[in-house]
Amino acid sequence: MSGGADVHSYNQRARALWEQGQHQEAVQLWEHAYSLDPDSVEILVSLAWALGQQGRGVEALPLAERAVELAPDEWHARHVLGQIHHAAGRHQEAIEAYLQAREIGFDDPVLNCDLGDALYSAGRFEEAASAYADVISARPADAYAHLWRGWVLHQLGDYEQGDAEFETALELDSEWPEALYAVGQMCCAAGDFPRAVRLLREAIERYPEEEEEARAAACCELGNAHRGSGELQHAARLYRDALSLDPAHATARFNLGLVCGDLGDFETAVAEFDILLQLEPSDLGALLERANAHLSLENHDGAIQDYESALEIWPDLSDAHAGLGLAYYAMGLHDLSAERYAQAAELAPDEAWPRYSLALALEAAGRHAEADAAFDEAFERGAGDAEFCAALARALAAQGRNVQKAIEAAERACELTPSKGDVHDALAMALYSAGSYQAALAAAREAVGIDPDAAEYRYDLGLIEEALGDVASARASLAKAVELAPDFEEARDALRRLQGGP
Repeated sequence: MSGGADVHSYNQRARALWEQGQHQEAVQLWEHAYSLDPDSVEILVSLAWALGQQGRGVEALPLAERAVELAPDEWHARHVLGQIHHAAGRHQEAIEAYLQAREIGFDDPVLNCDLGDALYSAGRFEEAASAYADVISARPADAYAHLWRGWVLHQLGDYEQGDAEFETALELDSEWPEALYAVGQMCCAAGDFPRAVRLLREAIERYPEEEEEARAAACCELGNAHRGSGELQHAARLYRDALSLDPAHATARFNLGLVCGDLGDFETAVAEFDILLQLEPSDLGALLERANAHLSLENHDGAIQDYESALEIWPDLSDAHAGLGLAYYAMGLHDLSAERYAQAAELAPDEAWPRYSLALALEAAGRHAEADAAFDEAFERGAGDAEFCAALARALAAQGRNVQKAIEAAERACELTPSKGDVHDALAMALYSAGSYQAALAAAREAVGIDPDAAEYRYDLGLIEEALGDVASARASLAKAVELAPDFEEARDALRRLQGGP
């Protein structure tokens, strides 16, 4: 070539072609210029950048390295070298190249944004947050920097500020699918499912067809929003849509298994977890959930095998020990069950439920004194949880030895959540077990008043009315229980008995 002016002319013509979308023609022109002058830093940098944009990093890397060698103070050459390293997953090398470009004295928002991306990929979140903040300081309306600073802040546990960054990104670019997805996911996590559904649907519509992985992620999150709203069939369809776009989307596969279990289709749940575990045999979550599905299918051997496999990976996993306790309990091996629940309780010393389950297993094994002690320890830990207190009250009432403790637990549940029918029903049955029928009647009526369509509450009310000698009211309550739940066998049997039937 005759000189720098000709090099610059080639470069300008190639860049114009690139901007017009004629990428291959632009690359060919840069390659021609390179063949004429292989030591032109301007051409080396431009050609390396273009090849990198086309995913041809192996060809691009030596060109960028040559440019840096020829012009060590050329910031743009180091910037392009960093981009090539980052695209290839060499994040530390990319960070080094970007920092060297900054040390030369160049402080550019695009460079800082790329530095933030590399730091994020390398798990250096605090430094990434600082890099994105530098971009925002220079360009406050940079939606990309706000969005990714939001993701970094989430990684650092600052969800409130991270969510604020997501909202800012969406305000700056209301049609950007990445911002729509981020805010949609945020809304889903916060339980604002209607807004999550609206934003995630729009994100799916706006993602380009070729961005299948991004669309799969949005479909999966939209499935989560519908699952959170109780629309389980719709959620399952969306998880399958996600998998049709990205068969390797592990979260969609896992959540499809969960929702199939929610729907009672445990065979399909097991099949989905099977696929996950073929891809990643050490996936603890999939092992535990497949074990739970096996239990629901009464495949105790399969459940035990999965729980044991989980313990091979994480010997101190309380949930796996508790799962084995449940499996052995279902098999009638109550001493073995108690042994496993005791291990779970030891590994989770502050949790109430493992001790509650231990108490049930000890009771079933006839070890009543130990069961009573375990129930007491469980109550000490779970006295602030209304659901737990109600469950404990029912267990103690059914046991019959500690009805005053059952009443105490049920009253505590009513204090914690007085607007829930279940806690009043638990109190009614505890009082019923103690023979305090009038007080039990008041509690049962409270439960029915809160949820008149709960067949169990009607059934319990009928038992109490019968105990009080009010047979007509008992018949009416039991008849309503059967009307609400035709397959409620206990209610049907009680009603036949009061009607004088066989």
